[in-house]
Amino acid sequence: MKQTIEHKTSSRMVARRQRGFTLLEAMVAAGVLSVGLLGLAGLSGMSLGKNVDANDMARVTNVAADMAERIQNNRQRVLDYHNTATNAACPQSVSTQRMAWGDCTQWTTLVANSGLLGAVGTVTATRLDPDPTANPVTMNRFLVTVTVNWQTRQTDVSTARTKTAVFTTVVAPE
Repeated sequence: MKQTIEHKTSSRMVARRQRGFTLLEAMVAAGVLSVGLLGLAGLSGMSLGKNVDANDMARVTNVAADMAERIQNNRQRVLDYHNTATNAACPQSVSTQRMAWGDCTQWTTLVANSGLLGAVGTVTATRLDPDPTANPVTMNRFLVTVTVNWQTRQTDVSTARTKTAVFTTVVAPE
Protein backbone atom coordinates (compact mmCIF):
# COMPACT_ATOMS: atom_id res chain seq x y z
CA MET A 1 0.00 0.00 0.00
CA LYS A 2 2.82 2.33 0.75
CA GLN A 3 4.18 1.99 -2.80
CA THR A 4 0.87 3.01 -4.35
CA ILE A 5 0.72 6.28 -2.40
CA GLU A 6 4.25 7.23 -3.39
CA HIS A 7 3.48 6.51 -7.02
CA LYS A 8 0.38 8.76 -7.02
CA THR A 9 2.25 11.58 -5.28
CA SER A 10 5.16 11.54 -7.74
CA SER A 11 2.84 11.47 -10.79
CA ARG A 12 1.06 14.59 -9.47
CA MET A 13 4.40 16.38 -9.07
CA VAL A 14 5.42 15.47 -12.63
CA ALA A 15 2.05 16.68 -13.96
CA ARG A 16 2.46 20.04 -12.23
CA ARG A 17 5.97 20.52 -13.66
CA GLN A 18 4.84 19.65 -17.19
CA ARG A 19 2.00 22.19 -17.20
CA GLY A 20 4.41 25.07 -16.62
CA PHE A 21 6.95 23.71 -19.08
CA THR A 22 4.44 23.56 -21.98
CA LEU A 23 3.57 27.24 -21.45
CA LEU A 24 7.27 28.10 -21.58
CA GLU A 25 7.67 26.03 -24.76
CA ALA A 26 4.75 27.85 -26.41
CA MET A 27 6.28 31.25 -25.59
CA VAL A 28 9.68 30.25 -27.00
CA ALA A 29 8.06 28.84 -30.16
CA ALA A 30 6.08 32.07 -30.65
CA GLY A 31 9.31 34.09 -30.27
CA VAL A 32 11.18 31.96 -32.81
CA LEU A 33 8.25 32.17 -35.23
CA SER A 34 8.04 35.96 -34.93
CA VAL A 35 11.78 36.36 -35.60
CA GLY A 36 11.43 34.17 -38.70
CA LEU A 37 8.47 36.17 -39.97
CA LEU A 38 10.34 39.45 -39.45
CA GLY A 39 13.21 38.05 -41.52
CA LEU A 40 10.83 37.09 -44.31
CA ALA A 41 9.30 40.57 -44.28
CA GLY A 42 12.74 42.13 -44.71
CA LEU A 43 13.61 39.76 -47.55
CA SER A 44 10.40 40.52 -49.42
CA GLY A 45 11.25 44.23 -49.48
CA MET A 46 14.75 43.50 -50.69
CA SER A 47 13.52 41.14 -53.40
CA LEU A 48 11.11 43.80 -54.65
CA GLY A 49 14.01 46.26 -54.98
CA LYS A 50 16.10 43.69 -56.86
CA ASN A 51 13.15 42.97 -59.15
CA VAL A 52 12.93 46.67 -60.04
CA ASP A 53 16.69 46.75 -60.72
CA ALA A 54 16.41 43.70 -62.97
CA ASN A 55 13.55 45.32 -64.89
CA ASP A 56 15.65 48.46 -65.42
CA MET A 57 18.60 46.38 -66.60
CA ALA A 58 16.41 44.56 -69.12
CA ARG A 59 15.25 47.91 -70.51
CA VAL A 60 18.84 49.20 -70.70
CA THR A 61 19.94 46.06 -72.52
CA ASN A 62 17.14 46.44 -75.07
CA VAL A 63 17.98 50.12 -75.65
CA ALA A 64 21.69 49.40 -76.11
CA ALA A 65 21.04 46.41 -78.37
CA ASP A 66 18.76 48.54 -80.52
CA MET A 67 21.55 51.01 -81.27
CA ALA A 68 24.13 48.26 -81.81
CA GLU A 69 21.82 46.66 -84.38
CA ARG A 70 21.28 50.00 -86.11
CA ILE A 71 25.04 50.45 -86.45
CA GLN A 72 25.42 46.85 -87.66
CA ASN A 73 22.84 47.54 -90.39
CA ASN A 74 24.86 50.57 -91.55
CA ARG A 75 28.27 48.94 -91.01
CA GLN A 76 29.85 50.65 -94.03
CA ARG A 77 29.50 53.99 -92.19
CA VAL A 78 30.28 53.08 -88.56
CA LEU A 79 32.21 56.27 -87.84
CA ASP A 80 29.08 58.31 -88.63
CA TYR A 81 27.75 57.19 -85.24
CA HIS A 82 30.78 58.38 -83.23
CA ASN A 83 29.89 60.85 -80.43
CA THR A 84 26.16 60.21 -80.68
CA ALA A 85 24.47 61.19 -77.41
CA THR A 86 20.80 61.32 -76.50
CA ASN A 87 21.20 64.44 -74.34
CA ALA A 88 22.49 66.55 -77.25
CA ALA A 89 21.54 67.25 -80.85
CA CYS A 90 22.52 64.52 -83.28
CA PRO A 91 26.02 65.29 -84.62
CA GLN A 92 25.34 63.76 -88.04
CA SER A 93 24.63 65.79 -91.16
CA VAL A 94 21.11 65.36 -92.49
CA SER A 95 22.34 65.60 -96.08
CA THR A 96 25.49 63.40 -96.02
CA GLN A 97 24.83 61.04 -93.10
CA ARG A 98 21.11 60.58 -93.51
CA MET A 99 20.79 57.02 -92.17
CA ALA A 100 22.97 57.69 -89.10
CA TRP A 101 21.05 60.91 -88.41
CA GLY A 102 17.72 59.04 -88.61
CA ASP A 103 19.04 56.31 -86.31
CA CYS A 104 20.22 58.96 -83.86
CA THR A 105 16.86 60.73 -83.71
CA GLN A 106 14.93 57.46 -83.37
CA TRP A 107 17.28 56.18 -80.68
CA THR A 108 17.00 59.46 -78.76
CA THR A 109 13.21 59.03 -78.74
CA LEU A 110 13.53 55.38 -77.69
CA VAL A 111 15.80 56.24 -74.75
CA ALA A 112 13.53 59.11 -73.66
CA ASN A 113 10.47 56.81 -73.71
CA SER A 114 12.18 53.78 -72.15
CA GLY A 115 10.75 54.40 -68.69
CA LEU A 116 14.21 54.81 -67.18
CA LEU A 117 14.70 57.87 -64.96
CA GLY A 118 17.12 60.39 -66.46
CA ALA A 119 18.44 57.94 -69.07
CA VAL A 120 21.26 59.15 -71.32
CA GLY A 121 22.77 57.01 -74.05
CA THR A 122 26.10 57.64 -75.78
CA VAL A 123 27.90 55.91 -78.64
CA THR A 124 31.61 55.94 -79.44
CA ALA A 125 33.17 54.23 -82.45
CA THR A 126 36.91 53.80 -82.87
CA ARG A 127 38.91 52.16 -85.61
CA LEU A 128 40.70 48.96 -84.55
CA ASP A 129 42.58 48.37 -87.80
CA PRO A 130 44.43 50.71 -90.16
CA ASP A 131 42.33 52.82 -92.51
CA PRO A 132 41.78 50.88 -95.77
CA THR A 133 42.59 53.98 -97.84
CA ALA A 134 46.11 54.06 -96.32
CA ASN A 135 46.57 50.29 -96.11
CA PRO A 136 44.55 48.09 -98.48
CA VAL A 137 45.37 44.96 -96.44
CA THR A 138 43.15 45.56 -93.42
CA MET A 139 40.09 44.04 -91.80
CA ASN A 140 38.58 47.51 -91.32
CA ARG A 141 37.10 46.65 -87.92
CA PHE A 142 35.60 49.15 -85.47
CA LEU A 143 35.05 48.98 -81.74
CA VAL A 144 31.61 50.34 -80.90
CA THR A 145 30.79 51.21 -77.29
CA VAL A 146 27.22 51.98 -76.26
CA THR A 147 26.92 53.45 -72.76
CA VAL A 148 23.63 54.04 -70.95
CA ASN A 149 23.40 56.02 -67.68
CA TRP A 150 20.21 56.18 -65.64
CA GLN A 151 18.92 56.94 -62.16
CA THR A 152 17.47 54.16 -60.00
CA ARG A 153 14.25 54.65 -58.10
CA GLN A 154 14.31 55.26 -54.36
CA THR A 155 12.55 52.53 -52.38
CA ASP A 156 12.11 51.70 -48.71
CA VAL A 157 15.26 49.59 -48.74
CA SER A 158 17.50 51.49 -51.20
CA THR A 159 18.42 55.03 -52.12
CA ALA A 160 18.36 56.56 -55.59
CA ARG A 161 21.71 56.25 -57.33
CA THR A 162 23.18 56.65 -60.80
CA LYS A 163 23.94 53.43 -62.66
CA THR A 164 25.92 52.86 -65.83
CA ALA A 165 25.89 49.97 -68.28
CA VAL A 166 28.55 49.69 -70.98
CA PHE A 167 28.10 47.46 -74.02
CA THR A 168 30.89 46.90 -76.54
CA THR A 169 30.93 45.14 -79.87
CA VAL A 170 33.25 44.83 -82.84
CA VAL A 171 31.75 45.74 -86.23
CA ALA A 172 33.45 44.73 -89.44
CA PRO A 173 32.07 45.81 -92.82
CA GLU A 174 31.40 43.03 -95.32
